[in-house]
Amino acid sequence: MVRVSAFPSPRLFLTALIGLALSASAATSLARTDKPPAAALAAGYQAFSPRASYRLCFNPDGDSCEALLIETLRATRRTLHVQAYYFTSAPLAQAVKQAKDRGVEVQVILDKSQVNDKYTSATFLKNAGVPVFIDAKPAIAHNKVMIFDGRAVFTGSYNFTKSAEKRNTENGLLIRDDAALVKAYLDNWKARFALSEPY
Repeated sequence: MVRVSAFPSPRLFLTALIGLALSASAATSLARTDKPPAAALAAGYQAFSPRASYRLCFNPDGDSCEALLIETLRATRRTLHVQAYYFTSAPLAQAVKQAKDRGVEVQVILDKSQVNDKYTSATFLKNAGVPVFIDAKPAIAHNKVMIFDGRAVFTGSYNFTKSAEKRNTENGLLIRDDAALVKAYLDNWKARFALSEPY
Protein backbone atom coordinates (compact mmCIF):
# COMPACT_ATOMS: atom_id res chain seq x y z
CA MET A 1 0.00 0.00 0.00
CA VAL A 2 1.30 3.47 -0.90
CA ARG A 3 1.85 5.76 2.07
CA VAL A 4 0.89 9.42 1.71
CA SER A 5 3.95 10.48 3.66
CA ALA A 6 6.18 8.95 0.97
CA PHE A 7 5.25 11.74 -1.47
CA PRO A 8 6.21 15.38 -1.08
CA SER A 9 2.76 16.64 -2.12
CA PRO A 10 -0.84 15.40 -2.45
CA ARG A 11 -0.65 16.19 -6.18
CA LEU A 12 2.22 13.73 -6.72
CA PHE A 13 0.37 11.15 -4.64
CA LEU A 14 -2.74 11.53 -6.82
CA THR A 15 -0.64 11.21 -9.99
CA ALA A 16 0.91 7.99 -8.67
CA LEU A 17 -2.51 6.53 -7.84
CA ILE A 18 -3.81 7.33 -11.34
CA GLY A 19 -0.72 5.69 -12.84
CA LEU A 20 -1.25 2.56 -10.74
CA ALA A 21 -4.91 2.41 -11.74
CA LEU A 22 -4.08 2.76 -15.42
CA SER A 23 -1.40 0.04 -15.17
CA ALA A 24 -3.86 -2.33 -13.48
CA SER A 25 -6.49 -1.61 -16.12
CA ALA A 26 -4.03 -2.22 -18.93
CA ALA A 27 -2.90 -5.50 -17.38
CA THR A 28 -6.52 -6.66 -17.03
CA SER A 29 -7.22 -5.69 -20.63
CA LEU A 30 -4.18 -7.57 -21.87
CA ALA A 31 -5.16 -10.62 -19.85
CA ARG A 32 -8.58 -10.57 -21.48
CA THR A 33 -7.32 -10.18 -25.07
CA ASP A 34 -4.21 -12.37 -24.90
CA LYS A 35 -5.80 -15.57 -26.18
CA PRO A 36 -4.38 -18.89 -25.07
CA PRO A 37 -2.99 -21.15 -27.82
CA ALA A 38 -6.17 -23.24 -28.07
CA ALA A 39 -8.28 -20.13 -28.71
CA ALA A 40 -5.77 -18.88 -31.29
CA LEU A 41 -6.03 -22.19 -33.13
CA ALA A 42 -9.81 -21.91 -33.11
CA ALA A 43 -9.46 -18.48 -34.75
CA GLY A 44 -8.08 -19.98 -37.97
CA TYR A 45 -4.59 -21.14 -37.11
CA GLN A 46 -3.71 -24.79 -37.58
CA ALA A 47 -1.31 -26.86 -35.52
CA PHE A 48 1.22 -28.98 -37.38
CA SER A 49 0.81 -32.71 -37.10
CA PRO A 50 3.11 -34.21 -34.46
CA ARG A 51 4.57 -36.40 -37.24
CA ALA A 52 5.28 -33.48 -39.58
CA SER A 53 8.83 -32.57 -40.57
CA TYR A 54 10.33 -30.02 -42.93
CA ARG A 55 13.41 -29.07 -44.92
CA LEU A 56 14.39 -25.58 -46.03
CA CYS A 57 16.34 -24.25 -48.98
CA PHE A 58 17.69 -20.75 -49.50
CA ASN A 59 19.30 -19.76 -52.78
CA PRO A 60 22.13 -18.84 -52.83
CA ASP A 61 22.66 -18.78 -49.05
CA GLY A 62 21.84 -22.36 -48.08
CA ASP A 63 20.89 -25.73 -49.47
CA SER A 64 19.95 -25.70 -53.16
CA CYS A 65 16.21 -25.68 -53.86
CA GLU A 66 16.83 -27.42 -57.18
CA ALA A 67 18.77 -30.23 -55.50
CA LEU A 68 16.06 -30.64 -52.86
CA LEU A 69 13.35 -30.85 -55.52
CA ILE A 70 15.25 -33.30 -57.70
CA GLU A 71 15.94 -35.54 -54.70
CA THR A 72 12.26 -35.49 -53.77
CA LEU A 73 11.11 -36.05 -57.36
CA ARG A 74 13.36 -39.09 -57.63
CA ALA A 75 11.80 -40.54 -54.49
CA THR A 76 8.23 -39.96 -55.70
CA ARG A 77 6.41 -43.19 -56.51
CA ARG A 78 2.69 -42.61 -57.08
CA THR A 79 1.48 -39.07 -57.79
CA LEU A 80 2.94 -35.65 -58.56
CA HIS A 81 0.89 -32.46 -58.79
CA VAL A 82 2.63 -29.27 -59.94
CA GLN A 83 1.57 -25.63 -60.01
CA ALA A 84 4.11 -23.27 -61.56
CA TYR A 85 4.26 -19.65 -62.57
CA TYR A 86 7.47 -20.05 -64.58
CA PHE A 87 8.84 -23.49 -65.38
CA THR A 88 11.99 -23.26 -67.48
CA SER A 89 14.44 -25.39 -65.47
CA ALA A 90 15.76 -28.20 -67.67
CA PRO A 91 16.97 -30.33 -64.72
CA LEU A 92 13.58 -30.09 -62.99
CA ALA A 93 11.67 -30.78 -66.21
CA GLN A 94 13.88 -33.83 -66.79
CA ALA A 95 13.22 -35.08 -63.23
CA VAL A 96 9.47 -34.66 -63.77
CA LYS A 97 9.72 -36.60 -67.05
CA GLN A 98 11.68 -39.36 -65.31
CA ALA A 99 8.96 -39.59 -62.66
CA LYS A 100 6.37 -39.98 -65.44
CA ASP A 101 8.54 -42.65 -67.11
CA ARG A 102 8.65 -44.60 -63.81
CA GLY A 103 4.88 -44.74 -63.76
CA VAL A 104 4.17 -41.77 -61.48
CA GLU A 105 0.84 -40.09 -62.30
CA VAL A 106 1.97 -36.52 -63.11
CA GLN A 107 -0.20 -33.46 -63.77
CA VAL A 108 1.09 -29.93 -64.25
CA ILE A 109 -0.73 -26.58 -64.10
CA LEU A 110 1.14 -23.59 -65.56
CA ASP A 111 0.50 -19.88 -65.89
CA LYS A 112 -0.75 -18.62 -69.26
CA SER A 113 2.59 -16.84 -69.82
CA GLN A 114 4.09 -20.26 -70.49
CA VAL A 115 2.01 -20.66 -73.65
CA ASN A 116 3.81 -18.00 -75.67
CA ASP A 117 7.15 -17.62 -73.85
CA LYS A 118 10.17 -19.27 -75.41
CA TYR A 119 12.22 -21.86 -73.56
CA THR A 120 9.48 -23.05 -71.20
CA SER A 121 9.02 -26.63 -70.09
CA ALA A 122 5.38 -26.74 -71.20
CA THR A 123 6.14 -28.20 -74.64
CA PHE A 124 8.89 -30.49 -73.33
CA LEU A 125 6.59 -31.96 -70.69
CA LYS A 126 3.65 -32.31 -73.07
CA ASN A 127 5.87 -34.08 -75.61
CA ALA A 128 7.02 -36.37 -72.79
CA GLY A 129 3.41 -37.43 -72.21
CA VAL A 130 2.86 -35.29 -69.11
CA PRO A 131 -0.63 -33.74 -68.99
CA VAL A 132 -0.10 -29.95 -68.94
CA PHE A 133 -2.86 -27.44 -68.22
CA ILE A 134 -3.00 -23.66 -68.29
CA ASP A 135 -4.61 -21.68 -65.46
CA ALA A 136 -5.65 -18.65 -67.51
CA LYS A 137 -8.39 -17.22 -65.27
CA PRO A 138 -6.40 -14.99 -62.88
CA ALA A 139 -4.07 -12.15 -63.89
CA ILE A 140 -1.19 -14.52 -63.14
CA ALA A 141 -1.19 -18.02 -61.69
CA HIS A 142 1.62 -17.27 -59.25
CA ASN A 143 1.72 -20.56 -57.31
CA LYS A 144 5.00 -22.45 -56.99
CA VAL A 145 3.92 -25.79 -55.60
CA MET A 146 4.75 -29.47 -55.94
CA ILE A 147 2.76 -32.15 -54.10
CA PHE A 148 4.50 -35.52 -53.85
CA ASP A 149 2.60 -38.79 -53.33
CA GLY A 150 -0.09 -36.95 -51.35
CA ARG A 151 2.39 -36.84 -48.44
CA ALA A 152 4.64 -33.83 -48.97
CA VAL A 153 4.35 -30.26 -50.25
CA PHE A 154 7.03 -27.92 -51.57
CA THR A 155 6.28 -24.21 -51.77
CA GLY A 156 8.01 -20.86 -51.42
CA SER A 157 9.25 -18.01 -53.57
CA TYR A 158 11.28 -20.39 -55.72
CA ASN A 159 10.17 -20.48 -59.36
CA PHE A 160 11.15 -23.61 -61.25
CA THR A 161 13.71 -21.73 -63.34
CA LYS A 162 17.44 -21.49 -63.97
CA SER A 163 17.37 -17.87 -62.78
CA ALA A 164 15.84 -18.87 -59.46
CA GLU A 165 18.62 -21.39 -58.96
CA LYS A 166 21.59 -19.43 -60.30
CA ARG A 167 20.83 -15.70 -60.01
CA ASN A 168 18.08 -14.86 -57.52
CA THR A 169 17.66 -14.94 -53.76
CA GLU A 170 14.90 -17.48 -53.12
CA ASN A 171 13.43 -19.66 -50.39
CA GLY A 172 11.62 -22.96 -50.38
CA LEU A 173 9.96 -25.18 -47.79
CA LEU A 174 9.27 -28.92 -48.08
CA ILE A 175 6.80 -30.21 -45.46
CA ARG A 176 6.20 -33.94 -45.02
CA ASP A 177 3.56 -36.02 -43.24
CA ASP A 178 1.04 -33.35 -42.36
CA ALA A 179 -2.16 -34.81 -43.82
CA ALA A 180 -4.32 -31.71 -43.27
CA LEU A 181 -1.76 -29.38 -44.84
CA VAL A 182 -1.21 -31.64 -47.84
CA LYS A 183 -4.97 -31.97 -48.31
CA ALA A 184 -5.37 -28.18 -48.28
CA TYR A 185 -2.77 -27.79 -51.03
CA LEU A 186 -4.22 -30.67 -53.02
CA ASP A 187 -7.75 -29.26 -52.70
CA ASN A 188 -6.47 -25.91 -54.00
CA TRP A 189 -4.68 -27.68 -56.85
CA LYS A 190 -7.93 -29.41 -57.79
CA ALA A 191 -9.88 -26.13 -57.62
CA ARG A 192 -7.41 -24.49 -60.02
CA PHE A 193 -7.39 -27.58 -62.24
CA ALA A 194 -11.16 -27.33 -62.62
CA LEU A 195 -10.68 -23.83 -64.08
CA SER A 196 -7.71 -24.71 -66.28
CA GLU A 197 -7.54 -25.69 -69.94
CA PRO A 198 -5.36 -28.31 -71.64
CA TYR A 199 -2.14 -26.96 -73.13
